[in-house]
Amino acid sequence: MRWLMFVFVVILAQQISSTLVEDIRVRGLIRDWAPLVWLAPGERFLPLGVPEFLDNMQAADNYLQTRTSLQSLLQNRSSFLHGRKPADNIPIYALLKNCIMNSESLIPSAGATMTKTTISPSNNLKKHQLPILNAMVDDFDIKSIESNNVPGSGVSIEKLLVSSFKDRRLSRSHGSHVIPVNSEISKSHILHEKILQKIKFHTQHPLHFHVTYWMFYPFSEGKAVCVLDLGILGSWPIPSLGGTCFGRLKEYGNHVGDWEHVSLYFKDKNYPLAMYVSAHDAGAFYRYEPRSGTFIFESQETRKGIFQKPIFPERVFTAEGSHPILFSARGSHGLWTAPGKHKFVRLPRLYDESGFGTPWPTWRKVELLSIHDKHVMPEWMNFTGKWGNPKSNCHPLTKLGFDICEFVDGPTGIPMKKMNFRC
Repeated sequence: MRWLMFVFVVILAQQISSTLVEDIRVRGLIRDWAPLVWLAPGERFLPLGVPEFLDNMQAADNYLQTRTSLQSLLQNRSSFLHGRKPADNIPIYALLKNCIMNSESLIPSAGATMTKTTISPSNNLKKHQLPILNAMVDDFDIKSIESNNVPGSGVSIEKLLVSSFKDRRLSRSHGSHVIPVNSEISKSHILHEKILQKIKFHTQHPLHFHVTYWMFYPFSEGKAVCVLDLGILGSWPIPSLGGTCFGRLKEYGNHVGDWEHVSLYFKDKNYPLAMYVSAHDAGAFYRYEPRSGTFIFESQETRKGIFQKPIFPERVFTAEGSHPILFSARGSHGLWTAPGKHKFVRLPRLYDESGFGTPWPTWRKVELLSIHDKHVMPEWMNFTGKWGNPKSNCHPLTKLGFDICEFVDGPTGIPMKKMNFRC
C-alpha cells in the first residue's frame, strides 16, 4: 500500500512539473518576444495602466466618460489623459490563446499567483489532493511566479524547478493527512531523475499558441485637416497647395481611450512563425526569418473602409535578438515597423509620423491575460462598451452617415476585438 502511495506521489509530481515547465516556457517566450516600442519625438499623450485610467472615468450609457470636462483635462499637462512615461511601471497586456490547451494548465492570469508553498489548483483537482500538491511544491522549492511578470529565458528551467531538491524522505503531515513512504524506495534521487526526464521531454514538446500584446493610451490625438468654412454647411476639407493651407487647419478624430496591438504566432519553435502589426484600420503580416533575425513582409489588409492603404516596410528588425522594433505614431499611436512619415489615408491625405523618441521596453512589465482562465480575468475585461466619451462637435454631414467629428467615440475594448491569428 505504501509503495502504491509513493507511485501516486511520483506520478502527480511529474504532472505538476510538466505543466509548470510548459507554462514557464510559454511565459518566457511571451516575455522574450515582447516588442520594443519607440514613442515618437514630441509625443504629448503617453501610455497608461488601465487601473489609473478607470479611477478617473465613470460608466454611462455603455460609455466610459471622463469625470471632469474634457477640455480642462487636455489643458492640464499633468492630468491622467496625458499618460505617464513608460519606465517600469506601465504594463503591456498580453492576451494568450493556447492552441494545445492542457486541462490542468497552471498558467496564472491577472490576479492569480503561485508561491513557494502553495499553488492555486485547477478546477479539476479535488480538495483531498491539495495536501499532496502542496507537499510536492515545497519539495521542489519553486520560486515565486508573479502573475504580471514573465520569467526570462535566462532562468534555467531545471534550476527553477529542482534547484534545491532536498535529499529527504517524502513523508509529511498536513493535519489529518499523512503521506508515508517506504524508506527503501524513497530516496530523493529517484524522483529527481524522473523529474529531470520529464523536464527534458517537455522542453522538446511542441508548442502552439498565439499572443496579442495590447498597449493602452488614455487619449488619441486626431489629424489636422485643411478646411474651408462654408457657414451652415460646415467646414469642408480642401487640398493644400504646395504644402500651404489656404483655408484653416481643423483637427478631427480625437478620442478618449486608445488600444493598439501587435500579435505573434508560435508553433513548434522557440521563435514566432509570424507577426501581425496593426496601424489604425489596417495591418500587415510578417514571417520570421531565423537566419537574419528579422521579420519579412508577407501581405497586408484593410479591416475597415476603402481609403486606408498604407505602405508597410519590407523588413522589421529586432532588439537583443528577439524583441520586434516598432514605432508608435505621434498622437495617434498607430504602430509602424519603421521610423518616418507614413501616408495611411488617401482622401483626404492623412499621415502618421514616427521616430526615435522615448524607448518603451515592454517586456519589463507584462501582464498576462489568458482567455482560458476567464474567472480570474480583471473586471475591466468584461466591459463591452466604448472606452471613451461619446462623439461631439460633429460636421452637419454626420446626420447623413458621415462620421466627421472633432471628437469621435472611444474605441471598444479587447474582448470586442478580432484576433489576427487562428489555431
